[in-house]
Amino acid sequence: MHSYLRAIGFSNIKSRKQLEQIYVSTLRNPNRKIITTISVDTSLIQFEKDFAPSLGLTLIGEYDVNGAISIEHYFPYIKGETLSSYENISIEKQTDKESYAGVCEDCRLGMTLIFYVLNIADYAKSKWLNYCNRHLKDVKLSALSIDGAIILGVKKNKLEQKFYQEQKKMRDKLLFEASNGDTEAIENLTISEMDTYTSLTYRIRGEDILSIVDTSFMPCGVECDHYMIIGDILSVSPVKNIITEELVYILLLEANGIHLNVAINSADLQGIPEVGRRFRGEIWLQGAVRI
Repeated sequence: MHSYLRAIGFSNIKSRKQLEQIYVSTLRNPNRKIITTISVDTSLIQFEKDFAPSLGLTLIGEYDVNGAISIEHYFPYIKGETLSSYENISIEKQTDKESYAGVCEDCRLGMTLIFYVLNIADYAKSKWLNYCNRHLKDVKLSALSIDGAIILGVKKNKLEQKFYQEQKKMRDKLLFEASNGDTEAIENLTISEMDTYTSLTYRIRGEDILSIVDTSFMPCGVECDHYMIIGDILSVSPVKNIITEELVYILLLEANGIHLNVAINSADLQGIPEVGRRFRGEIWLQGAVRI
């Protein structure tokens, strides 16, 4: 069973027999069905069924010349709203099934960002049409979570906010220059990191770490598209699964300059989400790439 089914409101599914009912519903009444050729006699088919606004289940399979459909795998999804742009996004196929991972360098994080590609059929079609050499740079990021907590926000006055924005712009500029091989930028970043470490070492003696660290975005676990984040809550949208009527929160978050929608079952969330507070939890990062 997919562990993130509960994030879209299916926390009570414990067996494949229960899952089969959702399978049938998705196959018979999908909100979207995309068929694309991947070889001379085979097509890739993608069914998407929404069980709440922006939340649903995807089935991926093959459709042969005789009209037979063979489902290969499934996954829950949440559709993102905010378009993010990067210098370049590369797509890598996963070895065991027809699924893909998106890879991009994010200067705001200073690391490689990896996400699970949602629009599989669209990318497969671009490969078949030999469009895979196109320059991909836009993606709508989103995430599912099955373990999260609400923590208080960090209050800042206008002067502190202005100082923070200036520091962020300067750091982003240095990271961009350092990625292009600028030795002076690399030295300045090293000095800045040392100053930050010294400041943290001093402040941690009398302050809580969550009052020092405003937001964060860090890899988590052995799976490359899982992250532990702390993000500011910009909006909260409670929705209900149309089948189970379980309450799911869709949170618009900002973490280290990255905007993404995160869905979490109310049963898996500690605390009450409100604008101005922060979300802390582990997420499975997804993204719909603009082909």
